[in-house]
Amino acid sequence: MTTPFDENIDTQPDTDDEDVSASDTSSVADEQYRKLQQERDSLYERLARATADYQNSRKRLETEMDSRLQYANSSLIKSLLPVIDNFERALAVDLSKAHSASILKGLQVVHDQWLTVLKNQSVEVINPQPGTPFDPSQHEALMQQPSDKYKEPTVTQLLQKGYALHGRTLRPASVAVSKSN
Repeated sequence: MTTPFDENIDTQPDTDDEDVSASDTSSVADEQYRKLQQERDSLYERLARATADYQNSRKRLETEMDSRLQYANSSLIKSLLPVIDNFERALAVDLSKAHSASILKGLQVVHDQWLTVLKNQSVEVINPQPGTPFDPSQHEALMQQPSDKYKEPTVTQLLQKGYALHGRTLRPASVAVSKSN
């Protein structure tokens, strides 16, 4: 096996060139050593820069993620502001001059507006009707009612509506379920 140093070594013994040959070999070795050191230093510097770039990118992404999380609900909140405005208008009505029917009608309008905002945000109402098979992923059984009409377990009564976001249950519907006699 030959090394880069072998090429520069004179294999013929020459008494006059022995000192010159040794010094040539030494200077070539020193030059190659310096080149290797420079290459190592260059690679180390590139590695340090790449590591710093990676750390800076990671920190920037974490900051962006924190910002996104902080303002994630901003579109929902903006869409709810008109509903709040309508509630405030309803609360500002002079009760001595308003009829109860018009107040109820106004509340129904605000309620419908609220449900529209939720629907636009991909919120679905879980509203099982009597006779619907009980689904523990969407329903929460709070009580059992004896029933000859339905098999077990079937929803017999809705106690409170539930809600789901993109198909994932946020709050299950509270229901009563059938129980055999």
